[in-house]
Amino acid sequence: MTGSSTPILHPGAAAVGHYVHWGVIQISAANLVIILVMIAVFVLALVVPFPGSRSETRRDQEDSDDRH
Repeated sequence: MTGSSTPILHPGAAAVGHYVHWGVIQISAANLVIILVMIAVFVLALVVPFPGSRSETRRDQEDSDDRH
């Protein structure tokens, strides 16, 4: 029984990733892209209103104005 003690790696496993450097901060380009997309989605969630929320609010305000 002859075996090898070295694990079989995927051919692309030895490739070096791309990194972005800002002084003491070092982050991989893939992680930086993911973080930027997450921030963009968060900002959009704050800015974009829920569907129908404005029309329901207007109806509620009109109903309360009619009652007074």
